[in-house]
Order: sequence, then C-alpha cells, then structure tokens
Amino acid sequence: MDTQKELNSILTIASREFKDYIKSRRLILVGVLYAVMALAIIGITLMSYNYSKSMGMAGDFKPVQVLGMMDILNIILVLLAIILTADTISAEKKDRTIYQLLSKPVERSTVVMGKFLGCLGVIIFFFVSSSIIAYAITVVFTGIYPSPGDLMGALEVIAFMAILFAVYVALGILISTVTKNPLISILAGIIVWIALFFSNTIGNMIGSLSLMDEGMIVFGDPFSRYPLFAKAMVWIDPISHDIVSPLLSGGVDKVGMPLWANTVFLLAYTGIILFAAIELFNRQDV
Repeated sequence: MDTQKELNSILTIASREFKDYIKSRRLILVGVLYAVMALAIIGITLMSYNYSKSMGMAGDFKPVQVLGMMDILNIILVLLAIILTADTISAEKKDRTIYQLLSKPVERSTVVMGKFLGCLGVIIFFFVSSSIIAYAITVVFTGIYPSPGDLMGALEVIAFMAILFAVYVALGILISTVTKNPLISILAGIIVWIALFFSNTIGNMIGSLSLMDEGMIVFGDPFSRYPLFAKAMVWIDPISHDIVSPLLSGGVDKVGMPLWANTVFLLAYTGIILFAAIELFNRQDV
C-alpha cells in the first residue's frame, strides 16, 4: 500500500471513530459531569475577580486564568481518554466486525493509527470546545478582553494538552489490543489510570520522606533532591508532566523538566505505546 492510500485509510478510520464516539452515551455522561464541574470552576473564577475588583486589584486578573483553574479537571479528561479508547478494538473483536475491517486492503498499523487519531480527535474537540466556552464566559462577565499574548498562552495550553491526552489515548488503544471483552478493557483502563495516579502520589511521598529523613530543608524545588527511583515513579504518570498552570503563570515546573523536555517526553511516551500496540496487534491471530 502506497503512502497516500495508507494515509487516506487512516483518515477514513479516524473519521468513523470520531463520528461514532462523539454521539456515545459514555461521552455524554462524562460530558455532563465535566460541564457541571467546569461551571463551578468558572463561578469560582468570577468570584475571585469580583473580590479582586472590590480590593482594587482587578487589573491583575486575566480571563486566561480560568484555564489554569480548569486544569484540575483534566484528570477527568485523561480518565475519559482511557475509557473511551479501551474497547475500541476489543469491541470489534467481540462483535466480530474486526474481520470485516481486516478483510479490506489495510495494514493493522493503519487500523491502530486510525482509531488512535479518531479517539484523540474526540478528546481534543471536547477539551477545546469547553475551554473556549469557559474563556468566553469569563471574558463576557468580567469585561476584560484578552491581549494577543493571552491568546497565544491559551493556544499553547491547548497544544500541550493535546500532547498529554495523546498518551492516555495510546494507553487505551494498547489495552484494547490485548483484551477481547469490552468490559474488561474498560476496567483494565481504569486500573491503569489508578495505578499511574498512585505511582505519582507514592513517588512524591517517598521523595518527601527521604528529605525529612536526611533533615534537609529545601528551598525552591524539592523535587530536584528526590531519589532517582522516586522521580521515576512520578515521571511515569503522564499527568505529572501537565505544565498548564506553570505555563500560564510563568512558574516553575514541578517535575524538574522544562517545557520542551516535557513535550519530548510525552511524544516519546506516546510513540512507544503505539509501537507496542501495533506490534501486539500484528502478532495476534484474529
């Protein structure tokens, strides 16, 4: 298959996945939950603005700050990314539609990449649309309009979050290639998400305790003094590389990596997972 035909096949599969998932009940249910929580975040942001205004400090407020506050909700979106994709291949195995798909002149790598891009497109669409709405509501109610620099910051946030979500979508695809039952796929995805979260949490606990045991008083960045294995436990969780708040505030990243290093790490993370998914899928007798 030449490159152009393969690209067209990937885009065709991606388009089908996007259309199927954008109407799924799963997305709607999580979307409602996310919308409620996002509205609460917007309300807190506007209350913060009103307080700043009453204290004569309203000039320090920028609508883009709502994206930094919404960053705490991204843990819901990364969970959605795994849940949404964890059964994308296993469901076709169960329904036996995978045979129809593979009977066409397409490589298995094309199927994996098409499903990856389609599911990633759904998550990015969900994130971008909710972010734009939150930003617009904040602008309207505060009357403070963004500067070109603010808009550039917002675009950087969206671009970086797309890279972060890609890791979790790839994880979901990998899980889906090694399971045959959609329910087991989704449960496995949730377990992986929990395991990564606890690895991050335990790594930070071990690092903090090691500093206490050594009687260190660390000013600035304590993470830099963590033992290497504790750092690795934090780094393995993709969301630990989420630098939205530091990016917007100009603060220091919490995992000892600059923006470019976090970006390269997440891109490499995604590539390795997708490579594993493709290799495992190629070896399966389906």
